[in-house]
Amino acid sequence: MKTQYFQNCCTLEEVKRRYKELAMQHHPDRGGNTATMQEINSEYESIIKNPFFDFAKQPEQEQQEFIKYPEIINQVIGLHGIIIELIGNWIWLSGNTYPYRCQLKQIGFYFAPKKIMWYYRPPDYKSSNKSPKTIEYIRAKYGSDTINMKSEKFELQN
Repeated sequence: MKTQYFQNCCTLEEVKRRYKELAMQHHPDRGGNTATMQEINSEYESIIKNPFFDFAKQPEQEQQEFIKYPEIINQVIGLHGIIIELIGNWIWLSGNTYPYRCQLKQIGFYFAPKKIMWYYRPPDYKSSNKSPKTIEYIRAKYGSDTINMKSEKFELQN
């Protein structure tokens, strides 16, 4: 998720702390601009609704699954021709995945034939929705970030 005001925030606490700083600086009652404060409020609302920031509220077992994400991404980041996307709480792979299908199965990815994409999710995060959703719908609902493939190794930045 691209943001203008919350770029270096990795946790919900950091987002809240940054929001307070920005509100003190840009609130109209403190000499700030109403339009800027509205932008900050809008961005803040969309960020806190992002499933990524529900992490701290999750049980410890689920947190451990999410902690594995950098390790999982590092296993596939070097595969030539693969596009890695974080959509909500799931990792999705597209592109030239066919030559790597056995390796992807070993890592724990599942194939979604209608989307022609592979996905990884924590074991308890099965979709309860019986009607199939397009990948565009899923991206719009949960937000999507593509992993930068220029680096050889993925690391979470704090």
